Amino acid sequence: MKFMDMKTPMTRSEFEHNLHVLNDKMKNGNIKVAEHVSMEGVLKVRQLPNGRIDFLSVDESARLNANMMVNLPNFDIQSKLDENSDED
Repeated sequence: MKFMDMKTPMTRSEFEHNLHVLNDKMKNGNIKVAEHVSMEGVLKVRQLPNGRIDFLSVDESARLNANMMVNLPNFDIQSKLDENSDED
């Protein structure tokens, strides 16, 4: 199976964008999380008084979830399933 490279943010504004996308998806109920998966790191992310993200409150879990939410819509699951069935 071939892995897809994830586009990681290169600037503070790109990273904040990813966190805001994750926040919007959570508020709109677009994210389904299994019961055994902890979203504690995401829930601990704070905003500064000026509205920016407090990066000291962002842990690895929050960072990975935010980046995944931005990259996942670009992931073509059907083509990956087709590739895997061709390899068998």
